[in-house]
Amino acid sequence: MLAVDGHIVPAGWKRPVVLPVAPGRHHVHVHVPYVFPRRIGKADLDVTVAPGQTLPVEYRAPLVAYLRGALGAPPQKHPGLAVTVIMLAVLLLLAFCAVGNAIVAASAEPRTALPNWTTPTGRAIPTLPTLPALPTLPARPTPPARTGEEPALRADAPARTVLGSGFAATEKTATVRFPRWPFAFRTPAGWGCLPARVDIPDAEAHICADKTNPGKRAGVLLRSCPAPCDTARTTRMTADWFSAEPSRVDNTTNVRDGVESNRYELELDHFFGPADTLTWQVGVAATAPPKDRGEVQKITNDILTQTS
Repeated sequence: MLAVDGHIVPAGWKRPVVLPVAPGRHHVHVHVPYVFPRRIGKADLDVTVAPGQTLPVEYRAPLVAYLRGALGAPPQKHPGLAVTVIMLAVLLLLAFCAVGNAIVAASAEPRTALPNWTTPTGRAIPTLPTLPALPTLPARPTPPARTGEEPALRADAPARTVLGSGFAATEKTATVRFPRWPFAFRTPAGWGCLPARVDIPDAEAHICADKTNPGKRAGVLLRSCPAPCDTARTTRMTADWFSAEPSRVDNTTNVRDGVESNRYELELDHFFGPADTLTWQVGVAATAPPKDRGEVQKITNDILTQTS
């Protein structure tokens, strides 16, 4: 994503962008949209443009996701090149060692008995006594299952939709229950979820994806909204989550979606809590091919339903 003075500029990968600006000082920001973390390869640059001047600026994304990007006068190099080369060298070395160990093990002749060693005086070294066999340790008992830590679907939850539709009663779905989360939700059958890393403090995140098509995925974030969870605080937390200005659905819900670079992207956040007390922020960042947008819309609607 490219932004100049806080305004998003349409840009495509490996395509030059020519942007007319007024003479003076301007702030340029570039990052690569992702799921978790939301933005990788962040880079910022202040430039001063003289009247009639064309100022070339080049951006290079990092080769390692958690590094910053390179932004400045061309040519720029991809950050993380040295780290990538070192990692590849280590992997090649480990592969070489593994192959060498396998060759040595395969070529070694098995030895069935120790040689009959003798002392310099010709006396044979006495044979050491055989050590008694170690007792068999009892199997470690399986810890009892923790109860009350996995949420259940609310059958009485009022259905809510912000985009598209929800799951039909006849659809095959999988129920997702993260330990200690205050809600469960559904995904289409054949999806799976794993813990994920997100660049927002005090947040827990997971990413769910179609096992046969990882291009269809939805990241889900949960973090507490400290009291007083008022309008000022929720506004700041919403700004932390969205990659661009969202549309306001109601006092607790914001959403944005669209197609960029032939990918459908959907973002949502919603504040909820027991007895109408705002306690949590749930965030969804989903992407899919445009023709499959309905799947990530149904997941998002189900999360909103279960937290309303």
